[in-house]
Amino acid sequence: MAGKRVTKTATKRDDYTRLQNLNALFSVIGSSSTNEETLQLQRTLSFMRDNDEDAQMTVKSFEHCIEQVVRFHFPKDRNFPFTHWNARCVSIDPLWVRASVLEFIQSFQGNGQGLLLVSGLRESLLRGGKRWTVKKEREYQELRSFIEGLVMRYAKTEQNLTVLFF
Repeated sequence: MAGKRVTKTATKRDDYTRLQNLNALFSVIGSSSTNEETLQLQRTLSFMRDNDEDAQMTVKSFEHCIEQVVRFHFPKDRNFPFTHWNARCVSIDPLWVRASVLEFIQSFQGNGQGLLLVSGLRESLLRGGKRWTVKKEREYQELRSFIEGLVMRYAKTEQNLTVLFF
């Protein structure tokens, strides 16, 4: 029997693409931005990409841009509870992932809602490899399920926590 083919193609994602994906996600999950404002931010991010020699931002710049995209979509809530986990910067060993996710959940204690943004998960799994394989796709899906399961298991029942992978 021939091996299964991966139906998704892993495209190279730069930080600007991640920011554009986050912008698009926020536009459909109930942000206060209009479609025109979202489109303007998309154009701004495209302009930034076209004028930046490096597709990979520094961690500090990427974190700052994520915060700006969140603030753009939720301008009335300056204390909007969110945190970003950049999987490219940490180990994705299951024990480390568990500890990181539980730390994020703890940071939302006292808030009725919270948003966990996860980026770079695919890239972390691809380290050292050149191709996205069926095995890598399975590992990715398992890791996503693991993170989602941790959030569901350890969040308080009155909390509304959202996990976005981008």
